Amino acid sequence: MKKTQTPDKIKPFCLILPLLLSACHTAPSKPDVNDLISPGSATSNYIDPTKSLFSMENYSQSVDKWLPPGSDSAHVPVIDAATQQRYFSALKSHLFGLGPEDRSPWNPYYITSILSKEAENVRTTNFNRFLDKDRVSWGENFRAHSFHWKENVRNNAGTAIDDVYHSSGRNIVIRETLVRGLPTADPAYDDPRQAGQGYPFDNFQISSLRAGTPIYVLADSRDKRWKYVVSPTVIGWVHSEDIVKVDQKFVTKWVSLARKNLGAFIKEQISVHEHGQYYFTARPGTVLPFKNKQPGLFLVAVPVDNGDGNAKILWVRLKDDEFVAMPWELTPVNIATVMKSMSGRPYGWGNYNFYNDCSAELHSLLMPFGIFLPRNSADQIQATSRVVDLSKENVSVRISYLNAHGKAFTTLVYIPGHIMLYIGSAVINGQYIPMTYQNIWGLRPEGVKSRSIIGGSVFFPLLPTYPENIGLTSLVDKAQFKLGFIE
Repeated sequence: MKKTQTPDKIKPFCLILPLLLSACHTAPSKPDVNDLISPGSATSNYIDPTKSLFSMENYSQSVDKWLPPGSDSAHVPVIDAATQQRYFSALKSHLFGLGPEDRSPWNPYYITSILSKEAENVRTTNFNRFLDKDRVSWGENFRAHSFHWKENVRNNAGTAIDDVYHSSGRNIVIRETLVRGLPTADPAYDDPRQAGQGYPFDNFQISSLRAGTPIYVLADSRDKRWKYVVSPTVIGWVHSEDIVKVDQKFVTKWVSLARKNLGAFIKEQISVHEHGQYYFTARPGTVLPFKNKQPGLFLVAVPVDNGDGNAKILWVRLKDDEFVAMPWELTPVNIATVMKSMSGRPYGWGNYNFYNDCSAELHSLLMPFGIFLPRNSADQIQATSRVVDLSKENVSVRISYLNAHGKAFTTLVYIPGHIMLYIGSAVINGQYIPMTYQNIWGLRPEGVKSRSIIGGSVFFPLLPTYPENIGLTSLVDKAQFKLGFIE
């Protein structure tokens, strides 16, 4: 059973200056332009009265700098095989489990349990939140959505959800697809004049699903372009052409293959094709069964449309430097391999344009190692084996506790709306400081509604204050600060 702990009393680590905080997605007001040009900040990075760019020049983004390939521990697993297998079993349960306690979209027990309440509640909440006549949201070109636009979206999504399970509702994703809160590709931004609003924070953008993901279809949109689906991570709307139905024969075959041999991609943007035929783009977090491994190659199962809206299995060959058998051993050198492909990519709220946000980054990063994390940061920290809540401690205690007790690559750091992976501690600016890997939108000054944007997946220290702009609030200085241990 997971335990939430509070730490023993720790001696202060260092004197702390006035400190900081992060902005994943909050609702600020317009600041004075001078708020952005603080001592140590570069005026050339100014964007507008609410935004500037944070300089990363002082923080190396070399994976080999933080995870040296020649270190004594580079090939030493950071968790034991039994623990890794336990997490891997849980992953397969989420994706393919068919027992009473399994939460797979192909599992009639699970789908039946959510049909009558959870699925409809999610849809109704989105209707009420975004389509209410008094709600103001912005679409393309800084135009507020009209009442007519709202009614069109509401009417298109108005089909009923059947509260009875049907085996015909089982589907599989055949190409990566975006998950939307409502059946429209149009964005819905809060006030774009304010920091932390507008691009990229499209309120309709929830997540994305990878090819090979099992799903269950709850309803169609009236125009048939969209399907309202349950996935292993989220509930939302996807494009109809990105999924196909699976019959019992397909499910039996796919699950049998996955239980025997399941593999994952370890590089970004792999084009999956065979004999000149393109099927889909794969990334870390895409998992597929495979039949056998040949020298340098895997023979991998790919779901495709057989021409009438039903799935069939094709076999493609993938190189062993882009696809691995799961669970891949969780060593620093292996996690560095995945990070070299993922780090430096842009931030994507809700997987906008198939980029990652903070929680999608960790979900994708840890999948090849057989570790399944939920889709949002609050659920991710609770999914770990043990949580230590440092919210009542000051910044120096939080830093010193993480330095002393953090376990590289298996400790998650949670603050409201954001999550990071601890990768070890290092001397930075003369202080012994925790280093993290994270995908982050930006930082903000305390009490000021502006943003200093990072906007991507980066290696970033948990400093008490940043010399680039001493007015920025620290990621360590939030109302909540929790550590989650994968063990």
